[in-house]
Amino acid sequence: MSQGISTVIIDRDTDTLNIVAKYIRNLGDHASVDGVATDFEGGYELIHRKKPMVVIMEVCSDDLDLSLERMKMIVNRFPQVSIFAMCEDKSSDTILKVMRAGAAEYLLKPLSEVDLVSSLQKLGRLWVAKPAPEAETGQLITFFSPKGGVGVTTLAINVAINLHEATGKPTIIVDLDLEAGDVSTFLNLKPTYTISDVTANMTRLDKSLLQGVITKHDSGVYVLAEPQRIEEGVSITGDDIRKVLGLLKMMFHYIVIDTEAGLNDRTRAAVDMSDTIFLTFVMSLPGIKNIQRHLHYFEKLGVRKDKMNLLVNRYLKKGDIQTEDAEKILKHKIFWAIPNEHSTAIASLNKGVPISEFEPKSKLNQAIKELAASLAARRR
Repeated sequence: MSQGISTVIIDRDTDTLNIVAKYIRNLGDHASVDGVATDFEGGYELIHRKKPMVVIMEVCSDDLDLSLERMKMIVNRFPQVSIFAMCEDKSSDTILKVMRAGAAEYLLKPLSEVDLVSSLQKLGRLWVAKPAPEAETGQLITFFSPKGGVGVTTLAINVAINLHEATGKPTIIVDLDLEAGDVSTFLNLKPTYTISDVTANMTRLDKSLLQGVITKHDSGVYVLAEPQRIEEGVSITGDDIRKVLGLLKMMFHYIVIDTEAGLNDRTRAAVDMSDTIFLTFVMSLPGIKNIQRHLHYFEKLGVRKDKMNLLVNRYLKKGDIQTEDAEKILKHKIFWAIPNEHSTAIASLNKGVPISEFEPKSKLNQAIKELAASLAARRR
């Protein structure tokens, strides 16, 4: 059995002190309360004398700057201590400021026993004899194309919005085009934070940090936006993406990913973790050839064939190449064909609104809506 976690609790409210102490004592030998204090000075003295593993302390939103300074004092003087910050403020700005000041966890008041135990477990020091049942993880849906300009971003955004509209389930769009992403532009969003704010704080990555970084669109869909500067995106690794997507799968029912054209470590990480991959192309000989090469490549990587779905965008029923012709060449069924209403798509993105809002009766919107419905049906 691992060593029990020693804690010190600091909070002005004695009721909160008693509740937190009770939660910790419920863990038996796994954790202990080494002291409690109703003021910072007394708590600081306890930390000095007891040398706890964890300090669970109140962060006052009415005097946030002072609370942040006190946290920094603890971090600088006792670097071995993990700080769990307790606060009533749910705002993204406060969460990020607290995490950047050195908090290992951000816990909302009134404190939940489940949240506290989960945070202690995450330190890697606490082992529970009977682990909780594994929660259902979200479905990760990736849109990929070997070449740019085929409408991947438009499809990813509008499928995500239709999925949320159809199911009411928590849905997020992740812009993994880290050098030239356009999701926030297409949705007329001006996010305060981006994915680079997450990857710059990987040692503190948790649900609270992600909740403080993502942006909510009027449709109800959340967005993890692309970096604002190219140099920020270049430094993000495939391992970073795996960790971020892994946590998002615990937070959202649907995670829709818009990737950059071509392959790199970040895109491969998304492909590896995906439940569904849409290989998107337009019906042309170069488009078919590129998809054929990538189908073979993904198969060599060990990606299951049933995860790979061929998606034709801007399809013309009277075009030179029909779906049957492409299927013969590719030896793979085409899962869906989106009709060519390029002018509708362009006008929609120029206005920064989803197609379902801009032209709800269009054939384009109907095809995307049906595609989203087919994805929703897979989870029933």
